[in-house]
Amino acid sequence: MAEIDVTDKAKLVIKYGLAGVLGLALLCSSLVWYILYCAGNLDIYDAKVAGKMVGARAGAPGSVAEIMVHNGDKVKAGDVIARINVTVTEEQLQQMQQTLELSEKNLAQIRQGVMVQRPRVVQSGGGASSAEIANAKSKLDQMNRLYEMGAISGSQRDEAEAQYQAALSQGSGSTSVTYENTYQPPNEEAVRRAEIRVNQARLALEQARESSSATEITAPVDGVVYLNGIETGSDIKAGDVVAYVGNDNDIWVEAYLNPSESDYALPGQLVSFFVDRKRYEGTIVEVMPPLADEEKETNSEAGYSSPYPAGKVVVKIAIPAEAREAIHFGDQVDIRFSK
Repeated sequence: MAEIDVTDKAKLVIKYGLAGVLGLALLCSSLVWYILYCAGNLDIYDAKVAGKMVGARAGAPGSVAEIMVHNGDKVKAGDVIARINVTVTEEQLQQMQQTLELSEKNLAQIRQGVMVQRPRVVQSGGGASSAEIANAKSKLDQMNRLYEMGAISGSQRDEAEAQYQAALSQGSGSTSVTYENTYQPPNEEAVRRAEIRVNQARLALEQARESSSATEITAPVDGVVYLNGIETGSDIKAGDVVAYVGNDNDIWVEAYLNPSESDYALPGQLVSFFVDRKRYEGTIVEVMPPLADEEKETNSEAGYSSPYPAGKVVVKIAIPAEAREAIHFGDQVDIRFSK
């Protein structure tokens, strides 16, 4: 029987069979990976890190002298955003200081009370009619009430008393008027008004001093800065928002889905997301249906609006604590939702 040489066939089987086995293994593993990780998944590539916006406000009126940042810059709390030239002058501060000193001096004098000369009519017989005396007494009582309210001065009240004393002496054979010094205690209403004037003068001076030193506008929190339309030379008032800062201490991942994709996102569901190709896991904390055209979502104390895409379901995902150091407001995010 003739021998058959199968060496060449064996070489072919070894050569191409091994490649086939490897290819089949790769195909199977790819299929398994697709089933496990791709089938039934929804990938979103336009998500972002959102959060609360905090206004950086001017502490004094003036004009913008220099802007130190650009839109989108990352800042730390206390970083200088802009410098301003304030409008409070040294002369104005001196005038306010003098006003405060005069107000304090006036208050001290009112609190001390005053010595007044009160007229005293001495009569030697006779007397006025009862009607005249009653009218004078009624007027004196009225003036006393007005004086206690702080509506009239002490001299006006004393004149009424003198007229009353004179009415008592009308028709007498002889009369004389003498004056005696009497201590008049401070009027409570006058003291209260003087204290208000002192407090107002002191507050105005303190605010002016703060304004004169408020030459820098700083970031209130760590985050990303967005200028509020200011330019060098812009006039601003105390309290104006010069820039908004996306607060890195209050952030979340925000994704936008079509209504037909809402089944992929349920509150409490765990999802994977990627920032700068690094993988994190977060929990869905809120799913918002599409807003009506007239609705707006206010995203900060100063009225900054987060422009949600029209007709989209908004999904908010909590960022784990261990990821906060590496993730910042405004970062782009890729997300994988799995049913």
